[in-house]
Amino acid sequence: MKLILGVSGSIAAYKAVDILRRFQQEGHAVTVVMTRAATRFIAPLTFETFAPGRVFLKLFAPGQDPLLHITLARECDLLLVAPASADIIGRMAGGIADDLLSTIFCAFHRRVAVAPAMNTHMLENPAVGENLARLRARGIEVIEAAEGPLANRDIGRGRLPDAETIYRHCLGITSV
Repeated sequence: MKLILGVSGSIAAYKAVDILRRFQQEGHAVTVVMTRAATRFIAPLTFETFAPGRVFLKLFAPGQDPLLHITLARECDLLLVAPASADIIGRMAGGIADDLLSTIFCAFHRRVAVAPAMNTHMLENPAVGENLARLRARGIEVIEAAEGPLANRDIGRGRLPDAETIYRHCLGITSV
């Protein structure tokens, strides 16, 4: 399978490396698309180390295919956004295409899954809940956030599920 791993601005962005590696272990081709906010949490070089030439940050960059969003949307089977911040969830729900990841989403016509990761209060905000409901109503798969210790030392729902859980969801594996 060919997939795009969208990494958005969440403290859980560092866990996306484990997701990348889990898919690669089974021979899947992974392209990483990072939002600007994601690069504040983890350096693109970390992903580039494991996916040379397959890490993209900008909608328009010198020497880059000016139709990269269309090219990637055509060649990939799955768009997985993990972690999915409240911001990217809102932009996806609203059809806002103002960076590479959100533009790929708007051009993507195959399977899409999001794994929200944020503080419990953010996840339980009615606006975020409505945005997730809008995505579900459009056929977007929402991989439910896990419960446990959060970055701010709270304990609650909002953690990014582990790489194995996300991998198994995306491959439709239900048994252990």
